[in-house]
Amino acid sequence: MIRVARSARILARCTTRIRARCSTGILACVAFACIAFLPSAQAQDGAAERGAQLYRQNCAVPYCHGPDGTAGRAPRLIGHNYSLNGMFKVISWGIPGTGMPEFTSRLKTREIDDLVAFLMTLRGTPAAPPTAPAVPPRALTADAKAGRALFFDATRTGACGTCHELDGWGVPVGPDLSVLPAERFADLREVMARRVVTVRPKSAEAPFPALVLERTEAQVRVYDLTGPLPVLRTFAASQVALDAASSWRHEQATRIYANGELETIARYLRWRNGK
Repeated sequence: MIRVARSARILARCTTRIRARCSTGILACVAFACIAFLPSAQAQDGAAERGAQLYRQNCAVPYCHGPDGTAGRAPRLIGHNYSLNGMFKVISWGIPGTGMPEFTSRLKTREIDDLVAFLMTLRGTPAAPPTAPAVPPRALTADAKAGRALFFDATRTGACGTCHELDGWGVPVGPDLSVLPAERFADLREVMARRVVTVRPKSAEAPFPALVLERTEAQVRVYDLTGPLPVLRTFAASQVALDAASSWRHEQATRIYANGELETIARYLRWRNGK
């Protein structure tokens, strides 16, 4: 991002000088020469070189990504397909439930920019030009960080992230929380479960609450919500009936958390969606 901004300033200065010295007829030709100059200007900026040094200091150990990005215990980075925005997000916030830490408390903003610049040189295919300048995600507050850790807590069976996806993490079983207004998270136990139905198998199996993933003339695919983890099940359409009413309540999914933990998660969601 910084490199792009600097390159834009270089081009602007170059174009201004051209206008002052050249006639309109040759402006395009000389401007093209300025554009050709940009790669060398970017190289002189040295962001990727500084980022390579930061990578060696923070990421290259064998139990992380390895000295050349070829993978240690962590995933291979050579040939990755992250977008510029996606890489900023991962470096800034980390990946919940994994060994990938956040770096906003470890590196300065400029250092994160440099590290991302280096990592993008390892990309497998050229990145599509962004429609807007890449903007690093907001730095998590200590309170939001605690709530997000609880939301994606991989040590708990049935944590929020096993049913909900946010910012590319988690499992998209339940509703998309990113589009809900912040005030909807006043009390997570009372969140309305409008999409939950009752599945009634035409067999000896008891009815169960579920979220419908697919319903066609041939089959019905649902997420069974009977247990703490949603289970994807497939039925022949003729073998089940769906009842729009259900006694299932979101409170049943939140019982693995203490009241104080639920409030911490709610504050994180309000912080995230209140931007």
